Amino acid sequence: MAASRKSSKKASMKISLPLWIIIILLLLGTGYAAGIEAGYIDEPAVIASEENNVTPNKADIEVHYIDVGQGDCELILAGDTSVLIDAGETEYGEKVTEYLSSLNIKKLDYVIATHPHSDHIGGLPNVINSFEIGKILMPKITGDMTPTSKSYENLLNAIKSKGLKATAAKAGLKYTLPVSDEKNAVIEFVAPVKESYDSLNNYSAVIRLVYGGTSFLFTGDAENEAEKDILADGADISADILKVGHHGSSSSSSKAFLEAVKPKLCIISVGAGNSYNHPNAKTIERLNIFTKQIYRTDLNGTVIVYSDGKAFTTKAERGTDNADS
Repeated sequence: MAASRKSSKKASMKISLPLWIIIILLLLGTGYAAGIEAGYIDEPAVIASEENNVTPNKADIEVHYIDVGQGDCELILAGDTSVLIDAGETEYGEKVTEYLSSLNIKKLDYVIATHPHSDHIGGLPNVINSFEIGKILMPKITGDMTPTSKSYENLLNAIKSKGLKATAAKAGLKYTLPVSDEKNAVIEFVAPVKESYDSLNNYSAVIRLVYGGTSFLFTGDAENEAEKDILADGADISADILKVGHHGSSSSSSKAFLEAVKPKLCIISVGAGNSYNHPNAKTIERLNIFTKQIYRTDLNGTVIVYSDGKAFTTKAERGTDNADS
């Protein structure tokens, strides 16, 4: 009998343990689902597949990584709100202006100059003179680092001629982008963290865009020093889509920085056959630890990412295969 009772006890334990696990999982699952329904929890974004295809017609936001050769230019479209980040060299100003006009853009709500190097700000005067502008943001640079270049002078003159004043871009600034009556996207500046650097690249405004469970990070030309300051500052920089820093240079995209970002897709804005050998092979190796989904504007041309807040999909001007080397 004792042996029989012992066997029954073992059988009872085998049955009760899964029941407890099931009950706990059900409770947790119910709480998670309720959190999503209430808007407290965002489901992680996924790359769109046949089951959750995000087409331009279904997308709530678009991010255009415009091919401007060896330079940077990104356009965010969220509902009726538009944000332009950089505009390449001076000779690309007209191309950017025509590109924006082709999208029927009349006003740019935000224009962001990440830092005063000509391959980022050269085309901005053309853009500023051609559209209604809401707010201009750029890092405040003083002292010996104040640029004296013609491209910087032209930018300041364009801002002044429109009766505008630039807002200092710095970590902590946050703006809401209305997508619809019920949904918003948010852009938050996570850099520059410090007021002074020895390199203009490290003054770069670094911006994180969040919409639902989808996130983007725009890094300008921020190098390792700025990346360390961003990490030390403790801002959330996780992002599904990363605009790779400094055209894929070896001086950016450190391992520690990428571990904090954990990108699912990377886009490198870079010119074909550039003399800097961008992107650097070691940088590509570091990116490949996290994703093989890498686009390059020198190979793929302008790249557009569409998001509905749950999933995202990518369309390239040239080629269907992502370049990973």
